[in-house]
Amino acid sequence: MWVQKIPEFHSGHILKREMMAELSAYLYRLGPLLYQNCADGIVSGCMLTTTEDSIVVNPGIIRYEGDFYLIREPQFALYAPTNTTRVLNLVFHDQVQTDSFVTREIELAFTEGASSEKRYMELCRFKLQPGARLRYTYTSFADRETEYDTLNIIHAPFCGMGRPTLSPEITAHFAREALDAGAEGTDAMFCIMLLASREPVQAEALEAYIHSKLGKDYACHSNLGMYQGLISCLKQFKGGQDTAAPKRKAWSIMVD
Repeated sequence: MWVQKIPEFHSGHILKREMMAELSAYLYRLGPLLYQNCADGIVSGCMLTTTEDSIVVNPGIIRYEGDFYLIREPQFALYAPTNTTRVLNLVFHDQVQTDSFVTREIELAFTEGASSEKRYMELCRFKLQPGARLRYTYTSFADRETEYDTLNIIHAPFCGMGRPTLSPEITAHFAREALDAGAEGTDAMFCIMLLASREPVQAEALEAYIHSKLGKDYACHSNLGMYQGLISCLKQFKGGQDTAAPKRKAWSIMVD
């Protein structure tokens, strides 16, 4: 037998240590129980937008080493054109424990290319040319992989059972484009499921769908592999039309 105590807070009552302990247990143990056996990654939110000089990381929840971290306010990361692949990461510093708090500092940091350090969690990558503005909207599903001047969130890990998965923004985009291209039957049902999901879709489900369309030999063990598999599925719906991302050529500004 076990007992659950729900503290009642009323005007004039004495605030007891036991009441705060019960509240703390509920708030900070619920998340790990709901997402046990899940991989680290973005749980919810953290949508990215851009301004003329900044990438904006909007409020959300992240799972890291089994703990959950809340981004309460938009965070800004200044960017500049370098014509090289830059990756924006969340960087998790070591925990510091005192009698009153367990504290972990988290910051935004750029790297040249992807970092292999575990404490770095990728949010996006891009290659920005001088004179260009970084965009976060896309003309098509395939456009998400455009090399230049485009915010690429394909590699960002979202919290999934056993392994990271794709952003629900990406899977919903695929679903809308597939339905517009004439997906029917079980394909339409799968797309509707993607649109109805409030949480990131499990990588295992995406992998199973891709294998049903392209064969079990198709490699989709990473976010990029799953995304490219969905690109190939869209190509089937569009009757073999090329859905590859437009190849934007590098350009420069000449000043006389």
